[in-house]
Amino acid sequence: MPLGRIQFDSGANNVRQQGPSDTLMDQTTFFPITTAGAGTLTAAAISAGIVERTGPGAGYIDTLDTAANLFAALPALSAGDTFEFWYRNTVAFAATIAIAEGAELVGSFTGVAASLVRRFQIAVFATAARQTFLANTTNANATVTGLTQAQAQTLQPGMGVSGTGITGGTTVLAVNSVTGSVTLSANATATGSAALLFFPRYGIRGISSTTL
Repeated sequence: MPLGRIQFDSGANNVRQQGPSDTLMDQTTFFPITTAGAGTLTAAAISAGIVERTGPGAGYIDTLDTAANLFAALPALSAGDTFEFWYRNTVAFAATIAIAEGAELVGSFTGVAASLVRRFQIAVFATAARQTFLANTTNANATVTGLTQAQAQTLQPGMGVSGTGITGGTTVLAVNSVTGSVTLSANATATGSAALLFFPRYGIRGISSTTL
């Protein structure tokens, strides 16, 4: 397994590997969400590193940002990348985490209990821009056809798909830009021509938790 080592550049071509006494600083910051009711876990909140939740006087729902918004705010992300953030629920009521387009809860968690800190991992599945194209579906067939070469070139494996004849949760497995066809993770349930929405995706998984 390849390993990466941090290097320090002091200028004047003075580059060396990190040593035992060197301290690596990061840019993690607290992002406050203070609404009394429902809130949004925006791209800015997630990328800050620590969400500090205050305000609610009862159980509440915080909704994840859409994948399109997340990747627009963090354009350096690529499929396969991961990063982490902490969610500090400082109130005496449970938070429910709700999804938005392109965001998926991975695992069995649904929220963050009262007075609990939870650590999350974001995994990037596909970052290609959200697109709607007229395409052809065939019942009981996972191949979508009828795209132009230019349209197919804007898509990538891992994207989500929705529309007439498309089962919820279907994703793109492969794209053939030469033939203008897309292979989906599930068979279509209808034959016809319809506008299909292709959208970027990411997943969020709870990986550890502790009390405040």
